[in-house]
Amino acid sequence: METNNLFSFQRLMLLGKQAFIINKKLIGISLAGFAGTLFMFLMLSQSMAHFRNWSNREYVVTFIFLFFTLGVIYSSLSFPAFRSKEKSMAFLMLPASATEKFVFELLTRIVVFILLMPLYFWIIANFEGIVVHSFMPELTNYKFSFHEGLLDIVKNGRFEFWALILTIQGILFVFIAPFAGASHFSKSPLLKTMFTSSLVIAGYGMFVYLLVKGLGLEGVHPEGDRVLFMHNTDSALMFLGILSTAINLSLLSIAFFKLKEKEA
Repeated sequence: METNNLFSFQRLMLLGKQAFIINKKLIGISLAGFAGTLFMFLMLSQSMAHFRNWSNREYVVTFIFLFFTLGVIYSSLSFPAFRSKEKSMAFLMLPASATEKFVFELLTRIVVFILLMPLYFWIIANFEGIVVHSFMPELTNYKFSFHEGLLDIVKNGRFEFWALILTIQGILFVFIAPFAGASHFSKSPLLKTMFTSSLVIAGYGMFVYLLVKGLGLEGVHPEGDRVLFMHNTDSALMFLGILSTAINLSLLSIAFFKLKEKEA
C-alpha cells in the first residue's frame, strides 16, 4: 500500500488508537505492576530507615534512580516490531508514513514517559506515604514534593541558559541513545547499544590520548589557560550544550533514516 509521505496528524492519532486497543491489557498490567512494586519498595526502604530517617531527599533519590533506569529500559524497547521479520513486515505495511511511525515511537517511548513518569511517581509516593503514616505515625515526612527536591538541587547554585541546555540534553541523551539503538539492532538492542557506545567513547579517548602523547602536549598550557577557543566556563558550557544538542539530533536522524531504510 502506497502511503502519502506528508505528515498527517489524523493518521498519527489512528496509529496511536490502534496501538492502545492492541496493548491496553499490557499497559494496564504494567502500570498496576509498577504501582504495586513501587509501593512495596518505598515501604521497605522506609522500614529500613526505621520510618524516622526518611525525608523528601530519599524520595528524590529513589525517583531519579527509577526514572533513568526504567527510562533506558523502556526506550530500548522502541520499534518492537523490528525484533522479528514477520512483525517488521506488518509494521512497515501499516497505512502511515515513515514520519508518522517515527513520531509515534518518539512520543510513546520518550516524550510520554518523561511527562507522565514524574506524575505517576508523585501520586504513588504520596498515596504510599499517607497509608504508611496512618499505621506508622513516626513516618512524619510522608509527603513527597518535586518542588522541594528541585530547591535542594539548585539551592547552592543557579541554572544559566547553557547550563540548563546541557542538563536537558544530557537527560535526553540517556533516552535517545537506546532509542536509536533499538531502531538499528534487532536483537538485544540495549546491550549492543551500550557496547557500541563504550567502544566509541573508548576510541575517542584513546585517539585523544595518542594525539597528546604523540605531539608531546602534556606540558603545554595555552595563554590564559584557555582550552582551544573556550576562554572560560561559560564558553565551555556553550560548546558542550551545542555539541550535546548536535549529538542528540544526529542520533534521532540515525533512527529516522534507519526506519526509512527498512521501509525501502
